[in-house]
Amino acid sequence: MPRRLARLSLTGQVALLSLIPIVALGFVLARVLQSQIVQRSLADAGESAQLIARLGIQPRLTPRELREGLNPQDIYALDEQLRARSVTRDLARIKIWNSAGVIVYSDDHTLIGRHLGKGDGDLEDALEGDPDPAEVVTPRPHTETASEVGLGQLVEVYVPLRFTHSGPPAGAFEIYLSYRPIAAAIAGDERTIALVVFFGLALLWAILYRIVASASKRLRRQARDNYRLARYDQLTGLPNRTLFRERVAEALSARVAAGERGGGPAVMLLDLDAFKQINDTLGHAAGDAVLCEVAARLRAALDPHTLLARLGSDEYAILTPALDGEAQALRVAAEAQTAMQAPVAVGGVALNVEASIGIALAPQHGKAADQLLQHADLALDRARVVRGRVQIYSPTRDHSGKERLALLGEVRPALEREEFTLYYQPQIALRSGRVTGVEALLRWRHPQRGMIPPLQFISLIEHTALVGPVTLHVLDRALAQAVRWRQAGLELGMSVNLSARNLHDPELPTQIEELLARHAAPAAALTLEVTESAAMADPATAIDVLERLRALGVGVSIDDFGSGNASISYLAKLPVGELKIDRSFVTPMCESARDEAIVRTTIDLARHLGLHVVAEGIETPDVCERLAEMGCDTGQGYLISRPAPEEELTPWLLERLGADAVAAPAG
Repeated sequence: MPRRLARLSLTGQVALLSLIPIVALGFVLARVLQSQIVQRSLADAGESAQLIARLGIQPRLTPRELREGLNPQDIYALDEQLRARSVTRDLARIKIWNSAGVIVYSDDHTLIGRHLGKGDGDLEDALEGDPDPAEVVTPRPHTETASEVGLGQLVEVYVPLRFTHSGPPAGAFEIYLSYRPIAAAIAGDERTIALVVFFGLALLWAILYRIVASASKRLRRQARDNYRLARYDQLTGLPNRTLFRERVAEALSARVAAGERGGGPAVMLLDLDAFKQINDTLGHAAGDAVLCEVAARLRAALDPHTLLARLGSDEYAILTPALDGEAQALRVAAEAQTAMQAPVAVGGVALNVEASIGIALAPQHGKAADQLLQHADLALDRARVVRGRVQIYSPTRDHSGKERLALLGEVRPALEREEFTLYYQPQIALRSGRVTGVEALLRWRHPQRGMIPPLQFISLIEHTALVGPVTLHVLDRALAQAVRWRQAGLELGMSVNLSARNLHDPELPTQIEELLARHAAPAAALTLEVTESAAMADPATAIDVLERLRALGVGVSIDDFGSGNASISYLAKLPVGELKIDRSFVTPMCESARDEAIVRTTIDLARHLGLHVVAEGIETPDVCERLAEMGCDTGQGYLISRPAPEEELTPWLLERLGADAVAAPAG
């Protein structure tokens, strides 16, 4: 029964369950009303009997006749009175008892003179003036009502007989009324009550059913709306992350149920490149239009059995059916990229929209929905920084990524334990060969892993809030070392690298000013190096921070120039005094005419802009001589010296400069 009930709709369940208490209520109500009808009918019968006794018979009796008995004439007169329809048409039998318990009259003359039997409590109560209510009896042989056998069911009523208002009764009437007319009246009332109760409760049930049906309809509509809100993207109408994950889990379960034969489904995460610039430049309305257009193009380009979803912001997801290997997955990704090749027109502006795609295949890259999504996301991170913008998940890269994240979690404790140290690489004036300064380079002496290469942790730190504390740590150590060298007679410039997040920190100039004051170091001895890509990420903020640094007297250098995308117009606006040519152009310049031309052009550009030029990556004497001939001011590289800790570099500096040597810092 519970299973059958569960298969019913909500409206059906409520209709069935509400019918049960209503039927029970109707049954109880009918029984109560029936009992009240019977009681009322018996009460009416009792009142009728009292009227018969007091109005039809008692006036024809006297106390003496009641004590001594009636003569034949009196009996005959009472018989005639009882035959009159005016007395009652329902009277079945009557007995008149005196106070001594003797029947002085009855319509059945054979009963006259009978004495009160033992145990007739109702008559005794009536003779004492306290009669019981009327009741229905069925006379049986060998009982005190045997004389009424054959008359059917009767209503028995006892009425005290009084001739005065005070004192005990002089006798009592025992009256039997036919129950047939009373039963007929009760049956009629019961039918009427039953019909009223039935139609009333049926109307109540219909009203309740209507209310429940209407509420159920609203609930179903709201449930559908909630389902859509919870599982569909409201902008594009595509499934959202919740529904996409459910479909991935279903596809994996279906493959397991099919015996894991053939290829498995593939999950692809697609992220639009530079979408934030569209929102920032044209507004969110234009960004929404681009998202809808991309959704429409992808939906049209992909196979109908392929599920397309929008996971949030500018990220889409694709769930393909069973694929036969990576080659087929790459073809689907290529179709998605091809669909976005045509410019998207928004507000009269043609926008080139490109996307990066990360791919994870089941079962080799995961057998659970969350695992596939995570691995596709890792592949997407890789796709954002490689040529082609499409990457398939690689477990080896994932392992290294986990190690990098674990390493990132150890940065703050490493700062507290002072595991970070500085190495310094000397810089020389190319014409004179004199040492003019050093560049401070961060190193990590890990207690278990030993010396960790900077490429393994610096790129991690640069994208987190940890870059602030780490940069201040480097500046503090570098300025302290510069002061110690000055006290030893070695006046050297100190160059320290800044990240893009540092340039977006408005508190940085104030913090550097406090460090200079704490170490009593001259601001001119410090040069801060920023990459051109960091400066171009937010030129307005970068220019503001750099101008405040220049106002302190600190030198500013553009590092790795040529490796980014800075325009000459922006370069002219930046408050910098130095330009560092990237090693990727300097090291091979004697073997590559193209690289030599780039270096020569950069030196000429810097000279016309009034900038000091530093070339890094000098590893051969030919490169060093060629740079000097071109007019490059300063150089650094393995030819001059590899980076070294303070305890190793100080003797080298003393040997090159001499104890009393003084070199002007670059900048």
